Amino acid sequence: MSRDRFHVSVEEPAGAPVGRVLVLPGSGYTVDHPLLFWASQVALDAGWRVASMRWTVDADAKKAPGAFVTEAAEFLCASTDPAPVTVVLAKSLGTHAAPWATTKGYPGIWLTPILRDEAIAAALSASGPPALTVGGTADALWGREVVPDLRGEVVDIAGANHGLHVGTDWRASLAALHRVLDHVERFLSARARGVVAYYDGR
Repeated sequence: MSRDRFHVSVEEPAGAPVGRVLVLPGSGYTVDHPLLFWASQVALDAGWRVASMRWTVDADAKKAPGAFVTEAAEFLCASTDPAPVTVVLAKSLGTHAAPWATTKGYPGIWLTPILRDEAIAAALSASGPPALTVGGTADALWGREVVPDLRGEVVDIAGANHGLHVGTDWRASLAALHRVLDHVERFLSARARGVVAYYDGR
């Protein structure tokens, strides 16, 4: 696969980073869309380095999404400085990185994962690193009933679709976004406390 389809941008927090967040978008849902944009802002505000992927999803990528996303994740990981802890933040297509992240031992924030994909479902239901998984009950790709025993914290957004929009109710959609960001903030805080505890010898 040609790596000219991958473009990485890195944002640094105000101080020394507590870790790094690797952001993998969806097929059409980019890192500039609300969920990933604001989750990245939450991470930066909490002291994390944020490395974001922008990619071109061509016919080959659509035929083998798992291989495409794994290569992209490796490229993203290699394109930013190592850190005490790495967290993967992924949306939809990007959640094909779940098997890779589980193997690496990287905690993950999985937004609207494609649970009907066997590899993703297996990675997120097996024992492994901490996980925060978020989906909408009106999302046909969520398939929560297919995988009832997801690892870690699971957030179901009632009535939300694959973009985590709640119909045409903008207030409910903004409330859903707020709820997701609150969970992201707590998840990252817990990972950061683990880093501090490690360096403090506790």
